[in-house]
Amino acid sequence: MATWEFPETNPIDLDVSLPTGSITIAAEPAEVISVSLLPGQPGQPGHRDDEAVADVRVEYHAGRLEIAESMPLGLLRRDHGFDLAVRLPADSRCTVRTRSSAITCQGQLGALDVKTATGSVRAAEVAGPVQVSAISASVRVDHAAAEVNVRTASGNIELERVGGNVTAVTASGRIQIGTAAASVTARTSSGHIRIGSVRTGDAELTGVSGDITVGVAPGVGVLPRPRLRHRPGQQRACPVRAR
Repeated sequence: MATWEFPETNPIDLDVSLPTGSITIAAEPAEVISVSLLPGQPGQPGHRDDEAVADVRVEYHAGRLEIAESMPLGLLRRDHGFDLAVRLPADSRCTVRTRSSAITCQGQLGALDVKTATGSVRAAEVAGPVQVSAISASVRVDHAAAEVNVRTASGNIELERVGGNVTAVTASGRIQIGTAAASVTARTSSGHIRIGSVRTGDAELTGVSGDITVGVAPGVGVLPRPRLRHRPGQQRACPVRAR
């Protein structure tokens, strides 16, 4: 395992680009940024840990930490797979690019931007915007104070509490939102849409197969909505406006 440390107490910008493995980010009060990197198959025959780590660039300068694996071209291209753990100051902003890593974010981030093909994305708390784009991934965010935009072709989307506008789109998967403080746009072709509470704004919910359930916070008025008719296999929309 390789490790790095950089003195820093203020929030930073983190950029991670690792094709496969696992990525764990802990954002908490700290005086030192720490990075640990472990090859995904240490000690396996033909697997040189030192060569694998040498393919990863870890650099910190002027409030920006970059962690990236070099990508050889052609037939010699290797996918080592790494277990990456980063501990950084709370409210740091994170950008992650990966092909199939499991991403776990602990503590409070300032912002989160993820692009992945497959895997999972888990975040405890994000003070700023959340952007997730995936092909096949499950996404869960416990608390997002600002806007959230999650789009995946396949996978469930779970948002416990959101303070800004929400856009959640999945072709095949369940969309579940606990509390939405602003407008919600949710679309799925196959799966349920369930919102525990909408406090204000519009809720545009669209599905083909699955139930649509919307709750409204106590004391919040709801404008009348049009009568809905649905036939099996036919797209249906459920517009709701809280005021």
